[in-house]
Amino acid sequence: MTELCPIMTSPARLALKILGDDDLRRVHAAALALLGAEAAAAEKAARLAPDTVVLGGRVFEHHTVLGAAHCWLGTGGPAALVRPRGGGDPRPATAPDLADACRLADALPEVAVVRGPPVRAAGETLPAELARCFAATSKHVQLTTLRSADEARTVLRMAVAVAGSEIELRGRPPVSLCAGADGLGAASVFARAGLPVGVVAAPNGRAAGAADQTDLAAALVRHHAGVLAACAAIQATVPGAPFFYVADPALAGLAAGGPEAAMFQIAAVQLAALIGLPVSAAGMTTGSHEPDWQACMQNAFAALSTMAAGADLTAGAGTLGGGSVFSAQQLVMDSEIYSWNARIVAGVMVDEETIALDAIRQVDVCGNFLGQRHTRKHMKDVWRPRLLDRSMWDAWVASGREGSYEKASELVDQHLAEHQVLPLGDEATETLARIVAEAEGLY
Repeated sequence: MTELCPIMTSPARLALKILGDDDLRRVHAAALALLGAEAAAAEKAARLAPDTVVLGGRVFEHHTVLGAAHCWLGTGGPAALVRPRGGGDPRPATAPDLADACRLADALPEVAVVRGPPVRAAGETLPAELARCFAATSKHVQLTTLRSADEARTVLRMAVAVAGSEIELRGRPPVSLCAGADGLGAASVFARAGLPVGVVAAPNGRAAGAADQTDLAAALVRHHAGVLAACAAIQATVPGAPFFYVADPALAGLAAGGPEAAMFQIAAVQLAALIGLPVSAAGMTTGSHEPDWQACMQNAFAALSTMAAGADLTAGAGTLGGGSVFSAQQLVMDSEIYSWNARIVAGVMVDEETIALDAIRQVDVCGNFLGQRHTRKHMKDVWRPRLLDRSMWDAWVASGREGSYEKASELVDQHLAEHQVLPLGDEATETLARIVAEAEGLY
């Protein structure tokens, strides 16, 4: 199978905006007014927070830097259900499902962050799930289910074991936290240790007891105020702690998978840029229950919106039903969607090398560009699909009329059969097992 384009590593050339400068400032001012006496502290906190955040992997090539004009892909999760690889109705997720999901994410070059974790295994504690994640991927793990300070301390011990020491932990943190208001206590524990966090302080991004928000401007004000309040709380605890802006429609009371959610996220990315914070967006949250046209259409438009707006991380890949179901095939298809969008967002580079005027002059009307050194140098720069079929009719029929879903299934089976994850090492594995066993009394 043809390899996809690699993860985008050049600065985004598009800058999709949905708010004008005046409206952007009005939303920010309204959020500060909502915070009242805390407004000054919130603005100061945003200035204290670093403008880049490192999400470390276990190996250097899996480091992810938010705020460096790169757009990365993260899985979705946690999903309590798994769609069987052979098809059929979703079933409760198990520990082996979690390991497979992480190993598949580790194998896919487009996936940079394993988020969630992708699968919430029935009967497993959070520390046990995290240990399985660490064993099944060398990529960064971003938790969304961590809530209590006690759990955070347990996870912190696990992270130190994986990083090797507390000093190395700060330089390449293997785990981070993305949470709502109920995760603020856990976020404070993480911040003290130098682990990155992203929190929205207002419950569900809206006032307690309020109905689902339908006015986008009001939703933006409340959500932005929630992020500013959380940033202030974290920076008051640890000045300069790594903090990222969370752009998640669900935390703002908006239904995912529609144009309003995409519009919200574009505006949220603009607001994050206004206050100088890197941003993590929930760019793939289809409501479809099958890896079908709806799933790919919703995720393609949503991811293009967040990526073109300048989000540093677009997450949600591999989930269906609004994040409730994990699908291995959908993760592969979402990776291809991401790759397509990354190519668009990279834009068209126009310089002497890409214009190739000398090569054009050397080839007359009967010439062949394949004979030019310039063509041979750049011919692999063209995006090529791994799943989409662009063959002629006869060739497609001869191949058995295989579609994208079938190709995705083949790739899933191939990766799970052949991919080898970088081993944790005996010492780290033993330490994680001991920490997990000690933590059983918390549950």
